[in-house]
Amino acid sequence: MSNIIIDEASLDSLRERVKPYMNEKRYLHTLGVERECEALGKLLLPEKVNKLRAAALLHDITKMLSLEKQLKLCALFGIIYRKGDIMSPKLFHAKTASELIKRDFPEYADEEIVSAVRWHTTGRRGMTAFESIVYLADYIEDTRTFPECVELRSFFWDSYEKDKSDLDAIFLKTMIRSFDCTINGLVSESAPIDNDTVDARNYFLESFWENSNEVHQS
Repeated sequence: MSNIIIDEASLDSLRERVKPYMNEKRYLHTLGVERECEALGKLLLPEKVNKLRAAALLHDITKMLSLEKQLKLCALFGIIYRKGDIMSPKLFHAKTASELIKRDFPEYADEEIVSAVRWHTTGRRGMTAFESIVYLADYIEDTRTFPECVELRSFFWDSYEKDKSDLDAIFLKTMIRSFDCTINGLVSESAPIDNDTVDARNYFLESFWENSNEVHQS
């Protein structure tokens, strides 16, 4: 694990280093994810805010690559994928970016950062708080204008403003809604749904149910 100290100077440097990996729109999105990670991190994981911001800056470093180049990186890094994955080419960048960090940004090859980048698109069962924050920040950052993104962003922050004492439940409900939106969108497009996405949705649904029962029993 890297022992890098992630301060404002290192984040300023990283911000410049990731620029060549993306176009202007993708870069602005990346900066939006960094801002959202900072805001969410201050609420949910304050001791790791700067590490979350670093993960945000690195999460889309292979997003702009063609499927052909994604597959070449898979071969280079020994990434295993299924034939069905070719039907969902947008999912490759999470796998390839998490490996490219180790080569191009080795000082940031921290286990939490690499894992958050790996799972920021599909999610997975048993997601950590760190992974979940990066995932949600990617979905609701402030440059996103898709109606479902705007609605989910408003749901989280409006709910938090109404009842700051219920943050855990609000976060779980927001995560569930995010996966519901993703799955509904894929169904409407007749696109395949990654098993990890289904597992992630069910995991957060189960977590919310368990959390609710604990509150009622206390």
